[in-house]
Amino acid sequence: MKIHVNGEKKEVRLNINVYDLLIALELEPVQAGIAVAVDQVVIPKTAWQETKLCENSDVEIIRAVQGG
Repeated sequence: MKIHVNGEKKEVRLNINVYDLLIALELEPVQAGIAVAVDQVVIPKTAWQETKLCENSDVEIIRAVQGG
């Protein structure tokens, strides 16, 4: 299935959820400072495992970083 992640096309397995997508992208879902929106709707961290992605879903992943 094809989706868009931060504007980039990605091929992922069918019925993937937000949590598993983060793992597939080598991001640690339990890490603080990660926010995810699917089709312009922010998904609460508590709903990542139950939020399934669909063909052509538009996913934005934002990571807070420290520094100056």
